[in-house]
Amino acid sequence: MKELPDIHQFRWTRWHVGIVACVFAVVFIISLRSYTDPDLWGHLRFGLDAIEQRRIVQVDPYSYLTEGYRWINHEWLMEVLMGMAWLIGRDTGLILLRVIVTWLTLGLVFWRLVHSVKLPFIPALLVWLCVVLTTIWFSLVVRPQVFTFLFFTCTLIIIDEAERGRYRLLWLMPVIVALWVNLHGGFLAGCGVLGVWTIVHLFFNPQQWRSVAPPVAVTALATLVNPYGYELLHFLLETATGDRPEIADWQPLPIRSPLGLIYLAVMSLAIWAGYVSPLPRNIVLMGLFGLVGMMPLVAIRHLPLMGIAFAIFIAPHVGAAWQASIGRQSRDVPIPRWLQPLPLVGSGLILLFGMGMNQWSFISATSVPYNATTLLRESGFRGRLMCDFGWGQYLIWHLGPQVQVGMDGRRETVYPPDIYEEYVDFHFGVGNWDAILRRQQPDAVLVGRGSAPANLLALHSAWRQVFADDESVLFIRIDSTAAMVIDQTARSFVPSEVGSVFP
Repeated sequence: MKELPDIHQFRWTRWHVGIVACVFAVVFIISLRSYTDPDLWGHLRFGLDAIEQRRIVQVDPYSYLTEGYRWINHEWLMEVLMGMAWLIGRDTGLILLRVIVTWLTLGLVFWRLVHSVKLPFIPALLVWLCVVLTTIWFSLVVRPQVFTFLFFTCTLIIIDEAERGRYRLLWLMPVIVALWVNLHGGFLAGCGVLGVWTIVHLFFNPQQWRSVAPPVAVTALATLVNPYGYELLHFLLETATGDRPEIADWQPLPIRSPLGLIYLAVMSLAIWAGYVSPLPRNIVLMGLFGLVGMMPLVAIRHLPLMGIAFAIFIAPHVGAAWQASIGRQSRDVPIPRWLQPLPLVGSGLILLFGMGMNQWSFISATSVPYNATTLLRESGFRGRLMCDFGWGQYLIWHLGPQVQVGMDGRRETVYPPDIYEEYVDFHFGVGNWDAILRRQQPDAVLVGRGSAPANLLALHSAWRQVFADDESVLFIRIDSTAAMVIDQTARSFVPSEVGSVFP
């Protein structure tokens, strides 16, 4: 079998380094763009609450439907980091937090490609760009999942090294998981892949159980290093298998879409490399890639994990296939000395102009009820507000806890299952759609214009519309004394143009 040439046999000229620098500069400038996410306001609010109270809040004060129900906040550590970043640098602090974690991930992948896997220039850049294309679009929002991308990369590298007989790195996994379990629920994906690898690896190499079983067992115990113990694991395993029809990220990847085309391109490249590569095929690692590669077909949010698995497990075969076919036929065209520095100069100009044009602020990617929220705030309303779950945390930031919402993006983490099921019926206007309005009667309801509940409430005798704009419709319950202030203020309220969406 042919081996990939050592990285030092490939001469990295200033031209090659400059091209890589240009690509890095473009991706870096793109990564500075930060978009709002429906949960952004809530993550920040909850993190600031934890910092102010110096404890993890386990009883939710922001919803009127969660009384007596324990709040399992599995992302509390990321929210604290967001709160600290906000206190230090406001918008810029939050954006830098995301950019740093994102580039730790991308930098680790590229380092792995050129130093450990030892890929030449073109294959290394090609594989890295596949990771960028599958990851970057999910990394332009400040969300806890950016840590999952980083720690999933670390997990796959450790598995790859252990498969090569370097088992000591497995002892890093307990530390990684102890942090990961408090940052984002994506640790389940990492632990799942590690568990599958452990079973298969020990099946083929039973004599290595002393090197594998102890660190993996300690890693399993590390999942209990969280404020909720086993209850968190039970909760996440239960909710991870449930349907979320109202959330786009949890829907299967549509193949006929830009992300679907990227998925097909990466999988096609993996199949081509696996077929053409002269290197021995490790059935365990290729099987793990196949497993992770199927995950986006279950939920779109798993696409970055597939891209990372492609870089860690399939990259050597891409390099070998390139050299066995394309590389053998290509000839190096000598680059004149005077041209070689140009890409480096170009990368500097890209960074200079790109960072100068960047506003270090958030770009609106989420419709928010700006005017309706302003109306509620100016009226001095204090009471219960049923709302669209995507607006709940925006309303919590601006109006809570004086105004308590009926639903928000935390869904199962804070709301009992029966209430969440009732909300889904309300959201889609099906079945017993108004059951959640009868459970604990809200004083007002704020939903999207033209939505199913907006149309149904317009026909309901117990509710009256008091405000509407292009985004939202606000109803009040006709027998609510708390809602009277909304009605009085709405008569003279003049909507304005939406200003800065965040905060």
